[in-house]
Amino acid sequence: MTPDHPSKEPDTRDRILAAGTELFGKKGFNGCGLAEVLQLAGVPKGSFYHYFASKEEFGVALIESASHSHLTEMKAVLGNRKLSPLQRLRQIFDEARAECATTGPTVECLIPKLALETSNLSEPVHAAVRCAYQQWSALLAQVIREGQANGEIGRKHDADRLANVLVMLWEGAAIRMQIDRNINPLDDFQAFVFDTLLGPAPLP
Repeated sequence: MTPDHPSKEPDTRDRILAAGTELFGKKGFNGCGLAEVLQLAGVPKGSFYHYFASKEEFGVALIESASHSHLTEMKAVLGNRKLSPLQRLRQIFDEARAECATTGPTVECLIPKLALETSNLSEPVHAAVRCAYQQWSALLAQVIREGQANGEIGRKHDADRLANVLVMLWEGAAIRMQIDRNINPLDDFQAFVFDTLLGPAPLP
C-alpha cells in the first residue's frame, strides 16, 4: 500500500536528527534525554522508534550525519586543484576559524562534544566518533602527501601521523578557545602549523 504522505517521512526523520544535533551539541549524549529531542522536533515517541531502535542507534545516526556533512564540505575545498595542497589545507582551517569568529568561541559542535564523553559512551557510539575522526585525518593525509610530493611540505613526517596530529592540535585549540572565550588559540594553531610544522624541509 502506498503511504498517504510519503514525502513527509524523510522530513520527520530529518527533524528528529536536527533536534538531536542541536541538543546533543549543547548537552552531550548522556546529558540529554529523548523526551527533550522529541519535544524540540515536535514529533511523538512512536515516530522516533519508527526510525531508530534506541538512543544508541540514534546517536550513531547523528554522528554519521554530522560526519557526512563535514566531510562533504572538506572534500569541496581539498579537491580544488586550482589551489596548491598547502593552500587547500590552509583554507580548511581558515574557514573553520572564520566560522568560530562569526558564531562565537562557545561553538557547540556535535562530534567534538561527544568525543569528550567517549569513555562513557557505548561501543557503537564510541566507534562512530572514532570513525569520524579517522575519515577527517585520512582526507588531510592525502593532501599532505601531495604537498610532500611537490616540495611544499617537508617529508620528514609520515603523512598519516602528521594528519592525526593536525586534528589533535585543532581539537585542543578549539577546547582552549572555549576556556579562554576568544579565538586566539586558533590563531596560535595556524601560526605554528603553517609557519613551522608544515614548512618545507630545510636545504642542506
